[in-house]
Amino acid sequence: MNKNKELVINMSASILAYVINFAISFFLSPYIVKNVGVDAYGFVGLANNFISYATLITIAVNAMASRFVTIKLCEKDYEGANKYFSSVFIANTFLATVMGVAFIAIWLFLEKLINIPQNIFWDVKILFAMLFFNCVLSTMSSIFSVATFATNKLYLASIRSIESHALKALIVVPLFVLFAPRVSFLGASTLICGVYVIIFNIYYTKKLLPDIKIRKKHFDFKAIKELVASGVWSLINRVGQLLLDGLDLLITNLFINPVAMGVLSLAKTIPSIMNGIIGSTVSVFSPNFTFLYAENKQDELVLSVKQSMRIMGVIANLPVIVLIVCGELFFSLWQPTQNANELQLLSVLTCGTIIFSGGINCIYNIFTVVNKLKVNSLVVVGSGALNALIVFILLKTTGLGIYAVAGVSTVLSIVRNLAFTAPYGARCLKLKWYAFYPDIARPVIFVIISVAIGYALKQFVTFSGWLGLVAEAAIIGVIAVVIGLFIMLSKAERKIVLSKFKRGKN
Repeated sequence: MNKNKELVINMSASILAYVINFAISFFLSPYIVKNVGVDAYGFVGLANNFISYATLITIAVNAMASRFVTIKLCEKDYEGANKYFSSVFIANTFLATVMGVAFIAIWLFLEKLINIPQNIFWDVKILFAMLFFNCVLSTMSSIFSVATFATNKLYLASIRSIESHALKALIVVPLFVLFAPRVSFLGASTLICGVYVIIFNIYYTKKLLPDIKIRKKHFDFKAIKELVASGVWSLINRVGQLLLDGLDLLITNLFINPVAMGVLSLAKTIPSIMNGIIGSTVSVFSPNFTFLYAENKQDELVLSVKQSMRIMGVIANLPVIVLIVCGELFFSLWQPTQNANELQLLSVLTCGTIIFSGGINCIYNIFTVVNKLKVNSLVVVGSGALNALIVFILLKTTGLGIYAVAGVSTVLSIVRNLAFTAPYGARCLKLKWYAFYPDIARPVIFVIISVAIGYALKQFVTFSGWLGLVAEAAIIGVIAVVIGLFIMLSKAERKIVLSKFKRGKN
């Protein structure tokens, strides 16, 4: 399969997987909020945040595993690939055991750590238990996901993701119909779907990487030390990300109230899906970056990065444009029991970073590929610490409440990406410090023009109801695509995008 076709298939499958996930959340979330309350819904996001905190201990070992295994396979060094693969699996098994013990302790004293309303006490406890167990299993088996990355067949993982989301719906809907709605049902379905994905990851490892065998004799402590030496900076980077946006629900729960936490969790639903789509779509470029770096094709690597940035600048901002223009109508229909204006403002605040950094996300892959994570990680953790400090000060001295929680991290992320990420990424590729700024400015102009046209259109046409929302979103989407393709991209870049999709259909 040629590289263009691989790229479009991987990207299409990745986006489709997140669209289906969005559809499931779209239909289930209002039902959950209506039947169990907005505070109960907020605990789903909070539980996932707890898992994010716990998995920090695994990042140092796992963050660079795909990179090292893939490079060894490119070099036909199967013994070296087996050394990294087996070492990571054994290390993950140990870490999963430690994590399991920690989860048990947290679960036993959960009510001491967070505010849990008594009427949903055991429902929340069961939810946390299910998600914790799923995390332990996923940690043990995470190395098996390398197979689709190392062979540049990420579309296979996306297909399994689509199936797991469909399976989730098939589990949750009957439970909600037959029994009283409970958030713990979401935990049970997540666990079952997690096991489903794990089984297929193991299958793909055996099928795609037949030379990879997990053997105790392959364990090499030096390999773990090498992975940790590089991966520790990914750990520090993740700590910074948690300080930026991973503590928001916990801070809201503890310093405001569970209801406000639920509102913020609802507002983050769409931005979280957007970020998921962006992260998954950006990841399809990473294998090719790794191959080009391993083959020492510097010029092709630079060209590939710049093209991916411009393409992602359009793709990432399409849903942002639709959210800004259509958000108020969407939230009024999707969550009729909540304040639509509040939800839209919080959502736009949360995803505002995307406008400036949709394409910059491609640069983060470069830090991993060239194994230069240290400086970026220190900057991220510094901005995260500053975010936590500013949020605490604003909560104590102003009445901004959840707007401070949602907005400060966005502002700091934009400043960091513009002032550091872009110039440092250029330096890592031996380019001029300003090399990426034109590729960052185009998407911003793209958003401004598209939103302006969208709001101008609303002055002449009034949309209402679900059909009106679909029509409005479709019109805005088409306008944005046209602007993105024919104004923001050059003729050569437009030809690249269109050729990829044409070839993907053949």
